Amino acid sequence: MKRGKRKRKTGAETYRKFRWGSVWFTAAVSALAVLGAGTALAAEGYSWISDASGVRYVNQQGQSVSPGWQLIDGKWYWFGEDGLMKTGWLNTEGYWYYLDPSGAMAVGWRTIDGASYYFRESGAMQTGHMTQGETVYAFADSGRVESARKTKNSGGGSFEIGFYDEACQNLASNLNEMKLDSFDGDEDEDYYEDEKRNYDKDASYVISGKLTEIAEHRLEAARDKGYGNGNIPGEGELSDYLKAIGYNSGRRSMEVYIRNADGADEAEEKILDLQEDAKKRKDRPDYYSEMGIAHREDGGRDYYMVIFMR
Repeated sequence: MKRGKRKRKTGAETYRKFRWGSVWFTAAVSALAVLGAGTALAAEGYSWISDASGVRYVNQQGQSVSPGWQLIDGKWYWFGEDGLMKTGWLNTEGYWYYLDPSGAMAVGWRTIDGASYYFRESGAMQTGHMTQGETVYAFADSGRVESARKTKNSGGGSFEIGFYDEACQNLASNLNEMKLDSFDGDEDEDYYEDEKRNYDKDASYVISGKLTEIAEHRLEAARDKGYGNGNIPGEGELSDYLKAIGYNSGRRSMEVYIRNADGADEAEEKILDLQEDAKKRKDRPDYYSEMGIAHREDGGRDYYMVIFMR
């Protein structure tokens, strides 16, 4: 049986956007796979088998595919020296990759153990900075997203947040437009010309990856244990939780739990009412510079946890 027809990992890829569960992600598909090269192994009589030791892709004689990257039906998989398909984190040739539970190589945005990561078209984990459209992302060396912000001097207001689902994106867009409406910065004739100054840094929120993780936790806890006057039984107020996890407990913060809303527009109205009724500046959402949002739907109604920080 000829084994030379199997296709190895190359740099020829196309770029597409898909929805995976509640998360939008951008997926790369090898151009060779689009042309059908990814079916070469199946055409040679290869098939998937699973036993107590794991999952393999074998030929009719029971021989496993060669170790390393293999393109199967348009998706990349990694096989060890023992022939077993790998899932989860993979470090090879100096790069980190993530293999979904199906074994397929992750491309685009993924939320793993509560944190968001981005994997490039090659599958390699993103670190440092990345710009997509009007959004600048910052990543830790570990790959966890640290922040998303609108590009400097682009006018402020809403922008796309790749690691947010549709519900969180809609509310973030509404709140960023609200932030822009309350912005009273200097808009002189050099507004778009002097790139050394950031004229509109206060005209939209910085979306914090960590505050998003905290919002996810607080929303789950509130839904499970209850929530009253900013307090979650057994956990306390937001300030108590920040102190417990050792995260920026000295900075001013504000938490808003929105229950039983009909979409992002109604959620925004509740936050706008809160802003208009505030007697102190620190009780106004537009006082803060960073934000994280979590969302759940239950019985056709929407529940949001929004955390602000200055």
